[in-house]
Amino acid sequence: MSAFNEFLPNSAVATGATIAGLCTGDFHDRWDHARQVAHLGEAALADLLTLLKDEDGDWEARWFAARALGELSHPQVVPALIATFAATTDDDLRQAVAAALTQIGPAAIAALGEQLAQPALRPVAVQALARIPHPATLPLLIEATDDARSPVRATALDALCPFADPVTWPVVQRGLQDSAPAVRAAAIRGLLSLRSHLSPDQIVASLTPLVDDPDETIAQQAIYALGRLPGSAAAATLLGRLSTCAAPLQTAAVQALIWHNTSLALGGLITAWDSLAPTARLALVQGLPTLVPALQPQAAQALQEWLEATAATPEHSLLRRHLVLALGQVGRAEAEPLLRSLLNDPDQGVQLHAEVALRQLQR
Repeated sequence: MSAFNEFLPNSAVATGATIAGLCTGDFHDRWDHARQVAHLGEAALADLLTLLKDEDGDWEARWFAARALGELSHPQVVPALIATFAATTDDDLRQAVAAALTQIGPAAIAALGEQLAQPALRPVAVQALARIPHPATLPLLIEATDDARSPVRATALDALCPFADPVTWPVVQRGLQDSAPAVRAAAIRGLLSLRSHLSPDQIVASLTPLVDDPDETIAQQAIYALGRLPGSAAAATLLGRLSTCAAPLQTAAVQALIWHNTSLALGGLITAWDSLAPTARLALVQGLPTLVPALQPQAAQALQEWLEATAATPEHSLLRRHLVLALGQVGRAEAEPLLRSLLNDPDQGVQLHAEVALRQLQR
């Protein structure tokens, strides 16, 4: 039995020994001592604060001190945790501090809210609030979406997403038109979080302008968001952009339409084949085998027609190989004669893929 257990939990010797245990030994030893700290209560407060504030001290000791302070209800705790959150560059320590603030609850949220009044501290306060999944943070985060700094607005918007609260809808709408791409991206995520409160038409109408966003990353995120929405309106929006957008976005639109898994989306993709860039064609071919069984016959017919129409030239080698492989994956017996004919194809890669596809058909 260790020496400190011979003393009462609130004795100075017990406190000193337990706090010292946070600074030595392996992780499991320190964890055991941290559990002892919880029973010491405010007797350990001064030592824990000293450990936490020691920027040159042992990292793990500070980590355990932060977590232990989360179990103490004392006016000095929250300011010390907030100061550490602001000063540290270590994300693990910051997470431990955020966890402690979360454990403290509304008292910590109120203290963080007071920091929002100070522009210099607002970014750190918003980061901390974003890590506390408590409804009391909602009005504070909404307030922070008006900050002049785009990183603060983006952090606040992202933190609002998990709440999926209809009260955030005006904030999300404003974020979708923000001048900063990071904020628009966060607003897209916020919009999707509100799917249970908004009609599909509302969401499609909000996303459609962003498909033409000048920032390609935002346009791609809007396209992928439309791919996650059911209904013909989202599919129609994507199909309307297939022939006009640049190759990377065209590829994203193809992938998003494949996710729809509907005859409308598939028919539109097949019709758009001639206008697709090589990368988009490849994405379409790779996606067809993932469609629901009811769509497989239509997909198989399209694959066979494309394969027959694609010239056996080196520049088409990759596409032809994937067409052959996809034919085997959709598993339609009608494709067997064509696949057998490709066993003698001048492209050895096509030959090998034809062998694989025929084995798949025979399963």
